[in-house]
Amino acid sequence: MIPGYDEPPEHLETLANGRNSLPGLRAHGFECVMLPRCYEQLRDRIERLAACIEELRSLGYPFPITLLGYSLGGLVARGYLRAYPHRADEVAHVVMIGTPNFGVLTYVIPQIVRLLRIPDRAIDDLSHESDFLAWLNGTGGHWEVDPATRSRAWTLDREPWLGPEGTRTFVVAGLLASRRGTGDGVVGGDSASLGSRFSTHYIIGPHCNHMNLIGHFDPLVFLWTGFVVNDLVWPHTLRAILRFTGAKQLQAANP
Repeated sequence: MIPGYDEPPEHLETLANGRNSLPGLRAHGFECVMLPRCYEQLRDRIERLAACIEELRSLGYPFPITLLGYSLGGLVARGYLRAYPHRADEVAHVVMIGTPNFGVLTYVIPQIVRLLRIPDRAIDDLSHESDFLAWLNGTGGHWEVDPATRSRAWTLDREPWLGPEGTRTFVVAGLLASRRGTGDGVVGGDSASLGSRFSTHYIIGPHCNHMNLIGHFDPLVFLWTGFVVNDLVWPHTLRAILRFTGAKQLQAANP
């Protein structure tokens, strides 16, 4: 399990352990191992993930494994297979939750990051026009403007790299029904699905924000965006993961 931007692995504990009598991944047979908190750029995070996977093998963990990345962590999971395609047989599934495969708009975010003294150095890698995403997708892109609506859409210059042949990749994306736009308030649905190229499970509703996809509450994010947290959304993320990986689903104690 790979956390997102400037996040500790504890933010993924709800998915791993469950909450309020709702079981998590561990109760369904997964042995969840968290990638430690990282502050490096994404290529360095990929190397850290590679070292972690080697350690799992040396400790006798069963392979193949599932890579589950939340937000930026999904780029790290996918990037591992981009950097090490010869190790694809080690990975049974890649699950990306709210991951910006096109990138995110970062016009003012770098200034906010500097103001708040956030140590994570990966913010520039998240831009649509970053060298990292051009490497990951195997292509750059450009903005196209609809003259009728004056809205912009990011268009890739050619068909992107999706993964080594035979890799099973799955995306969970949130769509906020109560807000304008087509995403979870941080990552657009088109970015998460890479323009509908990945198999994507959409969770749609007024509480389907970026943080609530994993059931995590951050007071700072709440003050900035108004994102709420409850137990309405993350169980849908969990069930989508279980269906995709073929894991056995257990009946909740209090449905």
